[in-house]
Amino acid sequence: MPAYPIPWSEDSEAGLFLFNQREYWCAHEAWEQVWKASSDPPVRKFYQGLIQLAAGYVKLQQRHYKGALANLRKGLERFRELDDAVGDVEVPILYKQIVNQSRGVRVSLLDQGEERVLARPWDLWPQIERRAPGEPA
Repeated sequence: MPAYPIPWSEDSEAGLFLFNQREYWCAHEAWEQVWKASSDPPVRKFYQGLIQLAAGYVKLQQRHYKGALANLRKGLERFRELDDAVGDVEVPILYKQIVNQSRGVRVSLLDQGEERVLARPWDLWPQIERRAPGEPA
């Protein structure tokens, strides 16, 4: 089955850049523009997943443990729903990698617990990588 095409725009690109600069709130805002402009459910799920992951990292920056867990969970759920609906998607980023990294961050948060997480600086900040031509997402 061919990968489902997800449109990639200037706002998508801005979100990628901002996310990789740890400007998670601004990335969230950029991706929200794409999400709002689409009526296609898989496209909306994809961008909603990115938005919710970014929101999770905003909460982690703010040292809001429960908010980070909740938003990361929601973002991961959107990507699971997307995978169930259409399988792989075609985008210029390695989105499965950011999903897996975010799953790892969430597991680490749960394993460490709120007290330990809040007692020291957090250092697991993922990056979204570009996909090379022909490379699976």
